[in-house]
Amino acid sequence: MRGETARRRAGRDAALRALAAAVLTLGAVVLGAVALGSSPALADAPASAAHEPASTVDQIAEALREDPVLVQQVLGNGDAAGAEQRIRDAIAGSAHPVYVALVADPGGLADKFPARDLARKLHNRLGDGYFVVRVTRSILEVEGWGVPEPVSVSLAKSEAVEAVRQTNDHFEPGRLRVTTPAEAQIAAEIAAAGEPFAMEPERAVEIARLPGNVSVEPYSMLDDDREPTTSGKRAVVATVVGAGVLLVGLRLLLWLTAPRRRGPARAPAPWTPTDLDLSDLVSRAEKEATRLSRDLAKAPAGPDADTAVGYKEAAEVVLRDLVSRAEPGDRRYGAQLRDAVGALVLARAGRAVLEGDDPRPCFSHPLHGRATGRAEVVGRRAVVVPACAQCAASIKAGKAPDALVFAHPAQRRPRPYYEERSLWARTGYGALDDTLWSTVLAARAGARQ
Repeated sequence: MRGETARRRAGRDAALRALAAAVLTLGAVVLGAVALGSSPALADAPASAAHEPASTVDQIAEALREDPVLVQQVLGNGDAAGAEQRIRDAIAGSAHPVYVALVADPGGLADKFPARDLARKLHNRLGDGYFVVRVTRSILEVEGWGVPEPVSVSLAKSEAVEAVRQTNDHFEPGRLRVTTPAEAQIAAEIAAAGEPFAMEPERAVEIARLPGNVSVEPYSMLDDDREPTTSGKRAVVATVVGAGVLLVGLRLLLWLTAPRRRGPARAPAPWTPTDLDLSDLVSRAEKEATRLSRDLAKAPAGPDADTAVGYKEAAEVVLRDLVSRAEPGDRRYGAQLRDAVGALVLARAGRAVLEGDDPRPCFSHPLHGRATGRAEVVGRRAVVVPACAQCAASIKAGKAPDALVFAHPAQRRPRPYYEERSLWARTGYGALDDTLWSTVLAARAGARQ
């Protein structure tokens, strides 16, 4: 009987492998056809529609002098002309000039922050205003001269983009992504609206859902408003189909070859937001940072003291941004709550280094304190993370640990902080990053430039 079962299983796996191979072949064929169909010799769209002639800084500046929005096909998400019109509409009536340039790298730009360098060069040629710029080897940058608070515009843009990402995570993964034209439209609209610089999350999601801004599947709710199909759109859709077919084949192969873990499947844990108070967290972090300063004054010079100084400086940088605290219900409250936890963890880590201890906190709940061991968390694969005694015992018993969970708006399910998209989640508040202080200082310095 067992032999018969094994033969059936082997036959099933062989059939699935054949299916996976066929799926991979089909995906490759589709992508190959796209590559041929989208080559310059075969493309049916005129080059002028993609603004390809503007290939130098001077040409880009001249194009912006005639029209403040320039989106080249390379960054147009298959609909450069549509993106231009949407951004043009967004900046209509602005009290200050707003220039948007999403272009191929014209060359001669700084190796570090090339989009920022291009914005400076364009300012020299065009005069004051907001400049929303991206080149093909950079991220989108928002700069400004002779206008109110360009840094505030950039921060508001980042918050709006994060709102879209969180919506995507909680609802339909893969159906929302902030494409370059969508991000540029968000930034331009914020700049044009004036102070106070902000955008409601619902508006950011609305922009990301516009027909020319979505990156993957079309939205059935927008079928009646969809713009005419262009060759660029057809190429994008065909590319997505081919890539999707390939991914299906790869996922099937990975499933076939992945190690199996036997045991009853568990339903996702019903996470409950952790009871946190911003003022209390900030107060505790300030006291811990003061203690760290006193410990450093008595500590001998050496590598440990140098590292502790790094943690102290990082904690102080985060605390400085929390001087003006938000109230519950304010859109900044959630971000400040996460930062306050970070400041407290940083200060604690600095003191741990001076005491000769491992500064890494418990991964599941950094406020539990320093990790005393490690625990294996089993998902698709096993991941070993630092854990306090309490969380390690829960995981060993097959239970969900007491994770740190931040509250989300009512329409979103609560989830552990490490499933979010933030610096704190990526580093596990230092549980996964031995130099959290350096990571935080670099991130804050980049945000201020």
